[in-house]
Amino acid sequence: MVSTDGFIIASLLPNEIDEELVSGMAAALLGVGERIAHELMGGAMEQTYVRGRQGYVILNAVGAESLLIVLTTPDAKLGLVFLDIRRRVTELSKIV
Repeated sequence: MVSTDGFIIASLLPNEIDEELVSGMAAALLGVGERIAHELMGGAMEQTYVRGRQGYVILNAVGAESLLIVLTTPDAKLGLVFLDIRRRVTELSKIV
């Protein structure tokens, strides 16, 4: 989890992944996602994701000030991932 400013709140990333890089990129993606959601869809961004050769990066809003970032492999079952994210966001929004 990161704040909307890109500061790490909590992390379970493997040691070889730079947490600060991930949180900074998430903040940048949030800015773009929010602008697209506002300008093209007339609402707030709830979730955005990027698909690459090595998997997915999924950002999901948790309240107004934090984001849940999920990294997956390319063969992840997205329906199950989205279901789990929805459940975790509900739990996390009670804490944050």
